[in-house]
Amino acid sequence: MGDSAEKLPIAGRRNILITSALPYVNNVPHLGNIIGCVLSADVFARYCRNRGYNIIYICGTDEYGTATETKAMEEKCSPREICDKYHAIHKDVYKWFDISFDHFGRTSSPQQTEICQAILTNYGKMTGFLRTPCSNSTVKRVKSS
Repeated sequence: MGDSAEKLPIAGRRNILITSALPYVNNVPHLGNIIGCVLSADVFARYCRNRGYNIIYICGTDEYGTATETKAMEEKCSPREICDKYHAIHKDVYKWFDISFDHFGRTSSPQQTEICQAILTNYGKMTGFLRTPCSNSTVKRVKSS
């Protein structure tokens, strides 16, 4: 996993961002995580690199949610300790399977938070996104469900 070099789009080249579903950190990854989640994206990333495309393949552990809190209570530790433990295990397993991530991060990292906040802050200035208004009645229905 090449987490060191920064990758940026290159003008005039085919630039591709590849990602796969983010596994939860509430357990040791299993073959289903590999086959059903990261393997197909890894094959596509290798194909694109072979074609000479400028690609970045990113993934990481999803560290938010009830599953993390439940596992922390089960193991009698904090959610942060669970995330630290299982992120390292996931990273080692994917490395052993030679999954070719350019970056394997964490949803709880400061970098992830900064990127998400920048996207949401600049959302109104972005082009290419479909925006549909949400009526108050829709919001009320969702909240009452």
